[in-house]
Amino acid sequence: MNRREDAVSPNSCRLLDVQGLSVAFTTKRGEVTAVEDASLHIDRGQTVALVGQSGSGKSTLASVINHLLASNGRVTAGSVEFDGADLLDLSEQQMCAVRGRQIGLVPQDPMSNLNPLRSIGSQIAEVFTIHGVAKGQEAKRRSIELLDLVGIGEAPRRFRQYPHEFSGGMRQRVLIAMALACRPKLLIADEPTSALDVTVQKRILGELASLTESMGTSVLLVTHDLGLAAEWADEVVVMNRGHVVERGDARTVLTAPSDEYTKRLIAAAPSLAARSLTSEASREDPDAVGGEPGEVGNMSDHIAEVSELTKTYAVRTGLFARSSAFAAVDDVSFAVPRGQTVGIVGESGSGKSTTAKLLLQLEGVSSGSITFDGRDATSLSGGDLFSFRRRVQPVFQNPYASLDPRYTIGDAIREPLDVHGIGDPSDRNERVAALLEQVALDPAHADRYPHELSGGQRQRVAIARALSLEPELVILDEAVSALDVLVQAQILDLLVDLQKRLGLSYVFISHDLAVVRMISHRVHVMRAGKIVESGTPGEIFDHPQHEYTRSLIAAIPSGSSDHSGP
Repeated sequence: MNRREDAVSPNSCRLLDVQGLSVAFTTKRGEVTAVEDASLHIDRGQTVALVGQSGSGKSTLASVINHLLASNGRVTAGSVEFDGADLLDLSEQQMCAVRGRQIGLVPQDPMSNLNPLRSIGSQIAEVFTIHGVAKGQEAKRRSIELLDLVGIGEAPRRFRQYPHEFSGGMRQRVLIAMALACRPKLLIADEPTSALDVTVQKRILGELASLTESMGTSVLLVTHDLGLAAEWADEVVVMNRGHVVERGDARTVLTAPSDEYTKRLIAAAPSLAARSLTSEASREDPDAVGGEPGEVGNMSDHIAEVSELTKTYAVRTGLFARSSAFAAVDDVSFAVPRGQTVGIVGESGSGKSTTAKLLLQLEGVSSGSITFDGRDATSLSGGDLFSFRRRVQPVFQNPYASLDPRYTIGDAIREPLDVHGIGDPSDRNERVAALLEQVALDPAHADRYPHELSGGQRQRVAIARALSLEPELVILDEAVSALDVLVQAQILDLLVDLQKRLGLSYVFISHDLAVVRMISHRVHVMRAGKIVESGTPGEIFDHPQHEYTRSLIAAIPSGSSDHSGP
């Protein structure tokens, strides 16, 4: 029997109460249980973090609350009471009145959740219109207010722009604005900042905390970042293989955990004090790449060298305005020694990813040079460029967009082997199985499709595909940002092991400074298209010289339970 939403007094402290929830998915291999007998609750105005490794069931649990479970999934037991009503009793039509209006959602991937063909403003205004809150000019006015509220400057102008004109951090702010548009009672934030650098992450979480506090909104924060959970949540719920294994006060759980799995998660979390995974001797060699920002260095055995690299784009500020030049990469120079890892850090929009695209020859340079194995990479074409593609492989940031949804996982990993004619079909299948095991995935995943995997699992597939051709240089653009700490540790160990065995070289681009310190031999800090500081990990993180570098380090989540916002 359906229960009315007002069956419980609005003064009740409990907003969400999940009891004994079990969820199963129907697959080709039979029914698979993803969540089993899980329980959690959220009080009004409270922030609860749901943590666990990829595939632990945390996103599945969150999707049940919002009636967004995949079509092959079903709830086999339990209840989900929200403000006095069991959401599992509601029809889809009834749930449409709850979703967005009373329960807001900030999804993980901002680019996949914004329509590239519609302006930012129209997408925010649509939320007001759909729920009957406002329409026309009133919806526009409120949308502009929301953009300003979430920290997007020049809101009236930004209202007319499109998603591709926004950085990742700005797109995430737009999703937060859309989720909070109707002042919901509960906000579900599913990895809302996993792809953002630490300074943008801190600003966005601070704004989110301030906004939800002023609105009296409760928050379910789904994350694999334990430091973030400790700093911003009141309580933490830990999931492992579909079960809730520990819950309690955030500081207590993360400083004195009782469950062995929680202890493993905390031990695997990277920090600036964590041990280096690379050789200390080579890491601290001051002659490895050069000592000053922009200096290529003295070492002759480089797999790649970048000299005075510049990339400019024409930017039009209005419909009839003249285009002006914007330098995304501005006079950048560095070298990548063979068998070593060069880390590049910086805020969103600092030029890191553009540098990666130039190294991969996915975009042409405006000026400067890129040398690969002694040859000018910018002039390669035909068979030489085809050979270059095999020797230099990327792992991109977005695990959702980098895999073709029509290909099975096995097909996606096998494709580079097919294209380059490596081995026979049997050899390629064996190679696919071995690569899946290397990145901590079951070889049986080869028959699955990307939508059947979590974000972290998809990123592991992308890494396996990049390694399939045994390249000499791998460009990793936020390659571990979507991974939980346990899998992240496995992948980092794998990358270091492959580097030692195969002599691989890496350009490791990340907003996670602790990870960069662990894996890099040399670090370059980028800001506004320029390298502002270079050095060994010890020099950069223990004795930063530039104020910008110090601000990046200061923004790293401290694990403090004070989340009142900056």
